[in-house]
Amino acid sequence: MDTTLTRRSFVKWGTATAGAAALVGFTGCASSGGESGGGQQGSEAAGEWKTGACMNNCSCGSSRCLLRVYVEDGVPLRIRTDEQDEDTIEVPQRRACPRGRAQISNMMSPARIKYPMKRKGWSPDNPNGEMRGKDEWERISWEEALDYIAAEIKKTLDQYGNRAILCAAYDDIGDTYFDPVVCMFNLLGGAVHHDLGTVSLGSWPLPEMFMTGGMLAAPDALSVADSDLHILFGCNWMANKGGNTTYQLDYARQQGGKIIIVDPWLNQTAQAVADEWVAIRPGTDTAFCLGMAYHQIENNLFDQEYLDTYCVGFDAEHMPEGAPAEDNFKDYVLGTHDGEPKTPEWAEAICGVPAARIRELAEELAGAENVNFFAGQSTTKIPAGEMFAQVFYTLAFMHGGMGTPGNYASWVGLHEGMSGAPYVTAGDSSNGAQKNPVNPLTPPSLMVTPNFAEIQDPGSWEKIDFTECWQSILDGAYGRDIWPGGKKPLDIHHIYSGGYENSLNSLPNANAGIEVFRKVDFVWGANPFFDPSRQYCDIVLPVATWWEKGNLAWTNNSETVFWADRIMEPLYESKPEGYIAEELCKRLDLDPKAANTMTDEERTYASLAGAAYLVDGATMDYQPLLTITQEDIDALGVEGAPQEGIMTVAELKEKGCYKAQRSKGDKLTSVPWSAFFADPAANPLPTSTGKFEIYCPTLAAIVNSLGYSQISPIGKWQIGDPEQGQGTQTDEYPLLLWTPHSLRRAHTVNDNVVSLREAFPQECFMSSVDAEARGIKNGDLVLMTSPHGQVLRPAKVMPTLVPGSVALQDGAWIQIDEATGIDMGGDPNILQAPKASGQASQSWTGTLVQVEKYTGNITLEPDKNRPIVMPVGIEE
Repeated sequence: MDTTLTRRSFVKWGTATAGAAALVGFTGCASSGGESGGGQQGSEAAGEWKTGACMNNCSCGSSRCLLRVYVEDGVPLRIRTDEQDEDTIEVPQRRACPRGRAQISNMMSPARIKYPMKRKGWSPDNPNGEMRGKDEWERISWEEALDYIAAEIKKTLDQYGNRAILCAAYDDIGDTYFDPVVCMFNLLGGAVHHDLGTVSLGSWPLPEMFMTGGMLAAPDALSVADSDLHILFGCNWMANKGGNTTYQLDYARQQGGKIIIVDPWLNQTAQAVADEWVAIRPGTDTAFCLGMAYHQIENNLFDQEYLDTYCVGFDAEHMPEGAPAEDNFKDYVLGTHDGEPKTPEWAEAICGVPAARIRELAEELAGAENVNFFAGQSTTKIPAGEMFAQVFYTLAFMHGGMGTPGNYASWVGLHEGMSGAPYVTAGDSSNGAQKNPVNPLTPPSLMVTPNFAEIQDPGSWEKIDFTECWQSILDGAYGRDIWPGGKKPLDIHHIYSGGYENSLNSLPNANAGIEVFRKVDFVWGANPFFDPSRQYCDIVLPVATWWEKGNLAWTNNSETVFWADRIMEPLYESKPEGYIAEELCKRLDLDPKAANTMTDEERTYASLAGAAYLVDGATMDYQPLLTITQEDIDALGVEGAPQEGIMTVAELKEKGCYKAQRSKGDKLTSVPWSAFFADPAANPLPTSTGKFEIYCPTLAAIVNSLGYSQISPIGKWQIGDPEQGQGTQTDEYPLLLWTPHSLRRAHTVNDNVVSLREAFPQECFMSSVDAEARGIKNGDLVLMTSPHGQVLRPAKVMPTLVPGSVALQDGAWIQIDEATGIDMGGDPNILQAPKASGQASQSWTGTLVQVEKYTGNITLEPDKNRPIVMPVGIEE
């Protein structure tokens, strides 16, 4: 049989509707030659191995990995990962997880948008918005699509102004992730973005900033082994990162460190590397830590000298000037003034951890010399999540030793891109274009919420918070009555859905999001894939993937600079966002080069020339990473200057990456807060008192000024929302929902990959106790219901999950059954409560739900057999 496969026949075959199931076998992991890939088409002599970017957003940067892609006749056929060099803890290989290894199936997915399309029922005079998500599609030319879009942009601006446009795309103009279309909107005067508060970071940014002075104090991958005890809250690095973080944590255990993971279920990381698992109800870590603090205070198991020297607010004798003495943390825990001691028994009633176990852990913490306190970002995705952040830091300060080797308190894992100085960086290849005039406020550090005391003109900016975005648009106003001028009016008529963001799928109360998409005058999207956010558009444009752009040095962690080849030419009619932005600028009387400021060659050169490595962490001495010759510059056809580095451009391209070269105790090693510990008077922290602030009035003032929730200057247990979280359950909604990560997806990326659907089905995780009470067995179809929507999923009944809670992993693509309104795709945001909290952060954990055995008429195929959603009406 002739097995020769050309690019033309591959594309035609691989992206046909029936190709979804076929791609599973075609890109399987092991060929007969031992390489990762898909069979024996052709011979390696006929093709070449290239380096393919893995741009999955795997919950922060340390898990960005190396992909090597075998390409023949322009077609990617096999994939493997990092094999070079010895795999050591000092310089580990950057090996890809299942999501990375499935990238051929992702890039070649039937879900690719092939060419510009328009809804059949849409016209400029009659948008028929109620048909979005249900209508058939028709193919149109690029010229038609761009003409339509430009005309609709002009119409919106003329009738309603810039604040009528929602730019549902990442507003970051960073070193890699930029969208020239966003820059184009900025040139037009800006647009509204739904990026007030945080999505990924929970409630951590402001407590970290104002309590500790803004240092993200995670240990690096080698220093983590200096700790005797690691207590990790909400940590499942094996699923949400999939790279070397669990390997490094296991190394710390092998060096004698004990690992305790506190989590609602015995997750993959706990199974693999933990010495102990503490089962806890979701969203109740605050009460658990307060119970431990009580036992330590009651038995004098804390470092009073450290607290007196380095902290303010622990007890009445060490309050900041002007603060009420009775508002100290110690008296709150003891119940001195409120009459409610936060005993381990009190904590057990809330968090479910036995009081005796809380006491044992409190004593174990006190007895360990060096402790690594770590909390996952999701631990503060609760109402008044700042309260847990404050109690978490306070418990660490009570132990003492912060500022010495082995003692850490952090909410980002190891030495990621957000933690400390990066060891290596790529050059800035971003657009360098104008920022959004509708929101000129540039927040400091990770402070992504406004400080109204510093805003001269509150009307000069416009940001909707992520969590309440959809309901705010429906209501026509957002914010809080206590804001200067009260709630801000909101009148959205036009939505751009692009910039690598699948917001309809990713923000809570997704049913309200669908209603918004159907309500406005015009919706257009640009993306490689026909995901839920593009399915509810009027016009969609096909965007080239990173494999089709490439030729870029990039990084998104602190330890590796990657090279990304152009793996293949853009499939079908897909084009880069720069083309879209330039063509729209031409139609809108703007300078195209003002939106897309660099050519591809200039972007390549900038990424290479600006790459640097850290020589000495103490002096922050960065030196050029790459040797660039005049020949390299001439080959790109750009202007530039030769430079000397430690690696040639050719070597970077051949190896695919440069890894920071580490050794124990090297000049890159840093100990957070060490200077402050050595001499707190000479090296004060950048907090209001110069010390760690257990009592933090700045934090409370800013959070309370926003009006999303009121918090105390000290960490307390408060439910924060009378309709969400432990203690608010009802007979109708008795269970608490939380949303762990899945190896099937990186948030919403990869949910179109059939092999990953088969390996990691989207299931309703529930405890054996709750399942038995409802007559549910493993594999039964269950209907998950909240006040905001319904989801149909098979049950995964587990003895290793805390009773009273259920989990649905994040990111599954929405697929609404229009007859019933039930989501068959399994997106938890159909269920999630749209409740912003604190610094406008999301407070999704603890949404109240009910789960019942399904008795309806819908037949739900296994995920691996469910068809990939395709545009209806298009004839191939």
